[in-house]
Amino acid sequence: MNTTLSLSIIFFQISITTFFLASSGFLFRKIVINSNHQFKFEEDGLFGFILIGFLSVLFNFFLPLNSLLNSIIFLAVLILSFFFGIVSKLNKKILKKILITSLIAFLLIIYSNVNRPDAWLYHLPYSKIINEHKIIIGIANVHSRFAHISIFQYISSFFNNYFLFKNGVLIPIALVASFFFMFAYKEFAKNFKLKPYRIYSYVVFLLLVFSLYAFNRYSEYGNDAQAHLFYFLFFILLLKSTIKENYNEIVVIELFFLSLFLFLIKPTFVLVSLIPFILFLKNKKKDKIYKSISFLIYCSFLTIWLVKNILTNGCLIYPLNITCSEKFFWKTYDIQINASENEAWSKGWPDFNSDNEINQLEYSKNFNWVETWLENHFLFIIKKIIPIVIFLLLNFLILYFTKSLKKNLYDKTYFYIFLFTVFFLLVWFIKFPLYRLGISQIFTFLLLLSYLLFIQFINTDKLLTYFKPLKFFLLLILFIVISKNLLRINDNSNNRISPSVYFSNETNVTKVYNDKNIFTHYKPPLNNLCGYLISPCSHLSKNISVTNYWSYTIYYKE
Repeated sequence: MNTTLSLSIIFFQISITTFFLASSGFLFRKIVINSNHQFKFEEDGLFGFILIGFLSVLFNFFLPLNSLLNSIIFLAVLILSFFFGIVSKLNKKILKKILITSLIAFLLIIYSNVNRPDAWLYHLPYSKIINEHKIIIGIANVHSRFAHISIFQYISSFFNNYFLFKNGVLIPIALVASFFFMFAYKEFAKNFKLKPYRIYSYVVFLLLVFSLYAFNRYSEYGNDAQAHLFYFLFFILLLKSTIKENYNEIVVIELFFLSLFLFLIKPTFVLVSLIPFILFLKNKKKDKIYKSISFLIYCSFLTIWLVKNILTNGCLIYPLNITCSEKFFWKTYDIQINASENEAWSKGWPDFNSDNEINQLEYSKNFNWVETWLENHFLFIIKKIIPIVIFLLLNFLILYFTKSLKKNLYDKTYFYIFLFTVFFLLVWFIKFPLYRLGISQIFTFLLLLSYLLFIQFINTDKLLTYFKPLKFFLLLILFIVISKNLLRINDNSNNRISPSVYFSNETNVTKVYNDKNIFTHYKPPLNNLCGYLISPCSHLSKNISVTNYWSYTIYYKE
């Protein structure tokens, strides 16, 4: 197959996925959240991931998400969205947005790499398990990383169908970034000329710049970028609702679903659920919320995910030991070891040098790790955030010297959100202070700190005069991001067009047997990782037991 044809096929597949996700989000918000919902391409595209995630987890309880089942669900969702009027919403403007969104994702994906080594280590192997098996009880005993699964492993598995084939596994995470960039730009451009929304639009502009800076490389996405981008989406919708204190039941429900989805991507984002819960308590129509179909779907989604966790690793929230139970004989047997190891590594254990004998558990306690972290990873974080700090400082200096600052009414809501952000950042620092795990927490902290120091004092009338320069600056940033990716594409033009889902060209695997000579799982060649090769697969030769009950496979440690 020649290169032009291959590139055309990938772009066409991305375009199909773009339209499908926008249709899914429209359907989800129309049926579940608000029957009067009007099509909003960018937002609906992001909410589409929630619907597909819910359906994927639900069906995998009973069936493997193979290409046939995925194709049937794919068509069913499209037909339902047609029934609810998605076709009538299509026009030249929407088709243009589909084209641009697809093009951004296309430039991110082609001649790129998957997130290494995590994608080959457990993201893709677990997606392969989902495609080939219904839920496997105790699967985390095959590899402990299978207990760290994100909802995006299910979403990726869903898109391996007869329309997208294997490329479908790679496309969704690129479209999260693409949809978010489009959404943020729309919010900035549409609202900037409306005086009550001008400061909000300026804040969205800053978040868009941060996002383009932090998330312009597909190979760095993994499971982290999606969480940060959805947190930015949550943050933007929350700020928009504060303008006129419009915390109606629809807003609260949307924030509930977004906070839940964040938890399903990264359990550390469970704290975000506090915000919609507080808004729910303040809402005068609580009964309208908890008696709604939305609340039922929300509870169902949360329940099936927690049940999924219990079945796969024996814990409600892995690796929180208090949520695990010995009653489940398939419980992952090395939870405490894994938890200690993960925390220690995130706090700089590989950089730690000491003559004193200290284990990973002791290293993580009582801030013993801080000195090592400050001398190593903290410097890396500073290097990453310096451009953002300089950018914010330049914004302040320009506004100050052009006399664009004045005393405005104090907005206590932003202050409360700032307090939450500080709390969220502290939790990140105390538990898992890795840059890639704290990007959104760090950037929202810097943004809200800037808001309290100078953004809230901006003269909104003078700010209007900056609209064209701000648009030009965004186009410049976009040009730089596109140029960076085009240079990468040119440098890698001899490589594969789409990211490789395999660790190497070696496809031979060996079967691993336990001490009772019972086959348990596959293992790739020496020093290789499983990738999307075969399932269940692990690069580790573990001695585990396996049995079957009601056609469900169960892995456990005797």
